Amino acid sequence: MNTTTTNKNGHETEKAAETQTRIQTLPHAGDLKNVMLWYFLRGMLATKLPWKKTAWTGAGFPIELLWAYDVFPLHPENMATVAAARKQSQRLIEHAEGMGYSRDLCSYCKTNFGAVDTGIKTTLGGIAKPDFIAITNTICDTHWKWFHIQARKFKVPTFVFDCPSYVSGTDEKTMEGYVDYLVEQFFEFHVFMRKHFGRNFDESKMRMVMEKSDRLCALWNEIYELRKSVPACYSSAETSASFFPLVVLPGVDVGIKFFEKIRDDLKKRVDRGEGTLNTGKEKFRLMYEGIPFWYRMKFMYELAKYDAVVVYEPYTYSFGPRKPLDLNLLDTLRHVARTMLDLPYSYNLEKRIGYFKKVIEEYRLDGVILHENMSCRPSSTGMMDLKEAIQRDCGIPVLILQCDMNDPRAYSEGPVRTRLEGFIELMEENRRRGS
Repeated sequence: MNTTTTNKNGHETEKAAETQTRIQTLPHAGDLKNVMLWYFLRGMLATKLPWKKTAWTGAGFPIELLWAYDVFPLHPENMATVAAARKQSQRLIEHAEGMGYSRDLCSYCKTNFGAVDTGIKTTLGGIAKPDFIAITNTICDTHWKWFHIQARKFKVPTFVFDCPSYVSGTDEKTMEGYVDYLVEQFFEFHVFMRKHFGRNFDESKMRMVMEKSDRLCALWNEIYELRKSVPACYSSAETSASFFPLVVLPGVDVGIKFFEKIRDDLKKRVDRGEGTLNTGKEKFRLMYEGIPFWYRMKFMYELAKYDAVVVYEPYTYSFGPRKPLDLNLLDTLRHVARTMLDLPYSYNLEKRIGYFKKVIEEYRLDGVILHENMSCRPSSTGMMDLKEAIQRDCGIPVLILQCDMNDPRAYSEGPVRTRLEGFIELMEENRRRGS
């Protein structure tokens, strides 16, 4: 279609008007702000009331345990993403490096060190002092030292779940031993809570929390099922933010209500045959593996310019495992322990390859983007092997981007765009061969 414009000499000229492909935002996407406001206000209150307790925690920790003990979870990694989104992470990272921490260290960790040392506001990614710290070493190999350093700084107690690595070749007998080892640590955590805070375990409260957590995860699984639709009804441009309730709110109602609205929005979109891209614009369906570039989330939106949409992310999916509701306490703990050891985001390479192949088929994917994020070494390990397996067995292109989740210095605009355009051309070629 053409439009008429007037040049500087006053003469009318014709100019081609392109219809730009855009992400279509869901009606209730904006409700996430209310969920986050609820969390931040409750967190501020919890840090000021002497009878309330707060804990720093991290990815991989069963947050339900904290809610069951009426402990409010503060999440340094989540606050690091806030700092990146607010364009504060680079200066905080550089501040931490000025304190003597290596550039090779996790950028979440350095963002947190910088945030605490500078006393930055919560709205910019700061975080309050906790009453204690509770973490695991699953997924992340930096948690141990990072949180112990901060615990010494704040002079607060720390509890760490030591999770063995479920590597390729681990047999079921060994796995059962790992589960036994973790279950013992659940009971040690109960002793820890009673010793430091005089809090006893309430099984009925735990069951109520698990029920709400399972409801939240069930809704997330429904959302992922709806994402199989063609055209894709939901993109990582929105899911990268909307999965926030799964990180810190499993066990309370506020996230459930938000997910119900999102699920209903998606059902309506699917019933109408509409997608997250402009009608008729979807051309390439992608998987994005890894943590997003929080300082440059518009990358996910810019994919739409190539008529491409990310319809699956192992990262966000991993936060929504279902919970057993019909087991006794011991078996419930065993299930939670097994989940901590064996999540999609921490699968060993052998299992990861099989998982990716299944997703590629179910979601009818045309390509895969792998974020080789050196701030998250466990998730980046084996990516070349993963790429080769996908290209060989699934026949679709794979793009590896070497960037960082929170450090803008690792993102180079020109090279990323060049590699992305080459990736799009490979999918175009695949499309021609298949037609």
